Amino acid sequence: MNFTLRTALGLLLLTSLLWSAPLFAALPGDRIDLKVLVLSSDGTEPSFSAWTTALDRAGVPYDAIIAEQADPITANTLAAGPNHARYQAVVLATGGLIKCGLTGCASALAQAEWDELNAFQVRYGVRRVVAYAYPTPEYGFMWPFAAGDQAGVTGALTVAGKQVFTNLVGQVKIDTGSYGYLATPLATNPAGTFETLIEGPVDSAGTPSALAGVHHRSDGFDELVLTIDGNAYQLHSLLMAHGLIEWATAGVHLGLERNYFMLHIDDVFLADDRWDVNDNVTYEDGGATNPEVRMNAADVDRALAWQQSTGLKLDMVYNGAGSDEAIAANGSDPLSAALKVHKDEFRWINHTYTHLNLDDASLTEITAQIVNNVFFATTFGLTINCTELVTGEHSGLKNPAMASAVLAAGIAYLGSDNSREPMPYEIGQATTIPRHPANVYYNVGTYEEQLDEYNYIYFDGCVATPVTTCLTAPATYAQYVDSEATIMLRHLLTNDPRPHYFHQNNLAEDGTLYPVVDEVLARYNAYLKVPLMQPTFMNSGKILARQLAWAAMRATPGAVEAYLKDGVITIAASGPVPVTGYGAGAYYGAERSGWVTVNGLASLSLEVPAGGPTYVEDSAVVTNPCGGGGDQA
Repeated sequence: MNFTLRTALGLLLLTSLLWSAPLFAALPGDRIDLKVLVLSSDGTEPSFSAWTTALDRAGVPYDAIIAEQADPITANTLAAGPNHARYQAVVLATGGLIKCGLTGCASALAQAEWDELNAFQVRYGVRRVVAYAYPTPEYGFMWPFAAGDQAGVTGALTVAGKQVFTNLVGQVKIDTGSYGYLATPLATNPAGTFETLIEGPVDSAGTPSALAGVHHRSDGFDELVLTIDGNAYQLHSLLMAHGLIEWATAGVHLGLERNYFMLHIDDVFLADDRWDVNDNVTYEDGGATNPEVRMNAADVDRALAWQQSTGLKLDMVYNGAGSDEAIAANGSDPLSAALKVHKDEFRWINHTYTHLNLDDASLTEITAQIVNNVFFATTFGLTINCTELVTGEHSGLKNPAMASAVLAAGIAYLGSDNSREPMPYEIGQATTIPRHPANVYYNVGTYEEQLDEYNYIYFDGCVATPVTTCLTAPATYAQYVDSEATIMLRHLLTNDPRPHYFHQNNLAEDGTLYPVVDEVLARYNAYLKVPLMQPTFMNSGKILARQLAWAAMRATPGAVEAYLKDGVITIAASGPVPVTGYGAGAYYGAERSGWVTVNGLASLSLEVPAGGPTYVEDSAVVTNPCGGGGDQA
């Protein structure tokens, strides 16, 4: 065996041993509570909000201590006894929790507090993440050779980095407005050894900088150090969050994450009005000068080809009157014929029969809109879930008659607009499911119309508000696509099961949906290798309900208790609990995780059972009275 191959195999073995080492340095009988400690100087650091937001999104329990406002950290803060660690991981918002003022810079913790924290981490082998640090020899770095906004820098995962950020393909792009430092690791360091996870630009000697790496401290525990700042919504923060949590907790924690992308296509079978690029207005039923936009048979073929190429499904949110009226007027309807042939290749959701605005509709009118569209599905041969409904324009949700209507029709899930009502609420027996809107407009068929309306809203006719930022110059189509793809990609990276909604006209003519969504997918696939999940509308609601119930449970003192002891996770709770790292969990990427219903106490082994994981991820499948059914989340 030659020296190069022998060295490579040695490094591979070292890396394998490093990342598959026993969890923590716990002694037999030690109890490690499944909770993260996040430490901040004054609570204003972007990295502090980035971490607390990431933990909330994933559903990981944590305590946040703001040093300036809290009592001093003592041994009792960190451990409940000689064999009971209160925390499984420690996160520092900034290196040393340094804060600078008029009198200079100083740590928010006294030396005695640092001594207690370090001793605790050594005793239990608890890992530390330094979310943003000035690189110094104390952390295993040379002094920085560059500083400033690192926007546009693309970090590359090393071999070791790919063992930590298992959900990523290999690169991390630093977002706009990200101050940071570039520094290379020390070749030798008496304070410990350093292993780079994400490489950045090289120094003058051609040595890559380390944007993130693990400092194996000589005093007995590991800390992962990052040299680029980031807030809760910047791309690099979103990309790294999952891997950082998994590393900090050694892959065992409460909470779990998935990436979701459901695509609802509203108004299927109907025609939509068209934007007038000269008058900057939408004319209803515009006639010869502004003909309505409606899909045709070729558009169905294009949608099917797109589904095949992307592996994603479109949810057709349909209005049966559009088909019935087209056939009555013309004797036949090529769109209806094409959709009927391929009906089983799409998913279908009731959007009411004629798309009537239901804000002032009577109980009889609302019920007829729901039931007539179900009847259309039956006669047309569509498989739908009769418990799902999206009303036209999300109308009628405040109508007092709606509660009785959904009861009579058996509706359990109602669509709402996430930009107006981001939290679910009950209407009689039904619960709303917020859907993300997009600036892919309902009243356009061509790229020209789409861009013209976009620029009218955000430039020509723009009025700045707290939620609307006006452009300083008209956007190009590429700039428009970039902006919308950036917004959508963030949604995909935040464990958010809310669907996105578009309209049938976005699949017609130029296909205004495709450039935006294709760009989202291109970016996603460039950065991530875990699959996008597409639960049905009903199951989106179930997932969201579980997440919110779990958030409420975590926020209730004493409602949940969980710890790791001798290779077994013990949970005391009442209700579904998300767990990552136990042996019988379902795989998503490299991690095993799932929702476990706990009534009192539950014990979960870290060992993978013979034959592999057997846990069914979403066991709450409801029998569907219209055909179809629940799917796995």
